[in-house]
Amino acid sequence: MGLERNQWMDIAKGITIMLMVLGHTSIPDVGSRFIWSFHMPLFFIASGWMTNWGRYSFGEFFPKKAKSIMLPFVVYSSIVLLIIENLIRGGKVMNWLTHGWEAYALWFIPVLLLASVVGRLVYMMQNRYLRYGAMVVLLALGCLLSYEHIHLPWTLSSVPYASFLVLLGTELKRMQRWIDEPRWWMLVGGFALALGISHFWRLDMCFNNILPVVPLAIGAIAGTMMMFTLSSYIAKYTKVCSRALQAVGRETYVVVAFSQITIMLMNQYFIVNVAVKYGILVIMLILLVFLKNAINRILKCKLS
Repeated sequence: MGLERNQWMDIAKGITIMLMVLGHTSIPDVGSRFIWSFHMPLFFIASGWMTNWGRYSFGEFFPKKAKSIMLPFVVYSSIVLLIIENLIRGGKVMNWLTHGWEAYALWFIPVLLLASVVGRLVYMMQNRYLRYGAMVVLLALGCLLSYEHIHLPWTLSSVPYASFLVLLGTELKRMQRWIDEPRWWMLVGGFALALGISHFWRLDMCFNNILPVVPLAIGAIAGTMMMFTLSSYIAKYTKVCSRALQAVGRETYVVVAFSQITIMLMNQYFIVNVAVKYGILVIMLILLVFLKNAINRILKCKLS
């Protein structure tokens, strides 16, 4: 029997979200490029891996997905917008309404929702080869938008490639037993491939910079499988570390929503060294998680 989802998958998300925060700092370029090669693709691939497309009809799937993804998005976006508008600079609200989050990490959430909807539509096709054809079309559309430098509002230009990754995640789930019983060569090989490819090309899904698509897709898959394999090893052999990383992995939404804005505020108002800055960030995120859980209990709702 394989490891439960809340073990290795949450560990993978926990490690990757911490790498995401690190990748947006002033670390050496080689480390940043390596992290960017897989950190956003992993979350889309993980979504496809964990989704049971046949569980709900499309009429049931969309409202359930929209509620679980968009309710916290609206709440967190409102909080971040108020902070930006009142403490950092004005005029952001109108720009947000017309353009979306642009470089802020919250761009990921609406894209994930739309990619999930596209995935559900594709999995209404009973023929596997038609689904593969749809994946190729989505990948080609993403490449075309990237090649022509077409950047749509609300990061919509990233939806085709994100949808491809979500669907790819479902197909990669066939390798579940390789994660449940991890192979060392997947860990080493995935690391080497992702690192090597990131040396030559940089992936940036936020702006749909996905070309050349073949090596960058290989790097994204390699880095993701490396992280899944590492997480499986951690789940099996380091129980204390496993529980801590699972806890982080279950709170990725909070980290996505507030890590960048917290760092921005510290840069704006305080002069502290890097270690202190990220220590404060960790404390702030822990407090926000406790606050979110308290709101959940009071309102009997679920903010992810």
